[in-house]
Amino acid sequence: MRIDPEIAGVSLVILGHFNPLIFTHSWFGWNELLSKEIVDNANVQIAHPQITKFSADWLNLQVEPERFMIETTQAPYVRLQDLAVRIFRNHLPHTPLKALGINRNVHFCVKRFEDRDRLGRAIAPVEPWGEWGKKLEPDGEHGGMTTLNMRQLNPEGRPPGGQINVTVEPSIRVGDGRLGVYVRINDHYAIESTNSKTATQEIVKLLEDNFAKSLKRADNIIDHLMLLTEK
Repeated sequence: MRIDPEIAGVSLVILGHFNPLIFTHSWFGWNELLSKEIVDNANVQIAHPQITKFSADWLNLQVEPERFMIETTQAPYVRLQDLAVRIFRNHLPHTPLKALGINRNVHFCVKRFEDRDRLGRAIAPVEPWGEWGKKLEPDGEHGGMTTLNMRQLNPEGRPPGGQINVTVEPSIRVGDGRLGVYVRINDHYAIESTNSKTATQEIVKLLEDNFAKSLKRADNIIDHLMLLTEK
């Protein structure tokens, strides 16, 4: 990337039908999905029929009845793919799955407020707003772009219903409110199958085939946005 992010991460979100109580840190240890050392030092927030949530070394996990999410801010990110494939292919192959999200997010800083404003003006120009737009002076005191969402529907080469969603907004976590940029890319995969076993196999295969490509595409988008901060 053109600018090293201050914070960066990847998450996998899988939609389906889950029993949150299954996904305890102990279950991951019993099935050798995580090492004993990682499991023994896990920080368990909650284990309940409606939600299980824990963090363990490089991994954060949250499972609800219709949503499974694992995330990390530590490379190599491929560990997320490997873990999800092992869970739903080897241990819980009958869990009904129906959609997959591969998500990339970064917070990065620019050197000057003018650089961040240059990005905002490039992707959300004020000229179409007429006289009112002229009041959005590029000084950080009179407004400008807050959140921009862009969506690509039915990307070529994947099942119908897929989407690529990009969000760009000022970061509230880095840059003291003036220099930070947050970018989130949600790469959504849906399937048409109504057969629960077949559907699960399809989701796992989509994850295997697309994880690396999805992250590469996301990083290319982020790199282009970073380019727009330069003169």
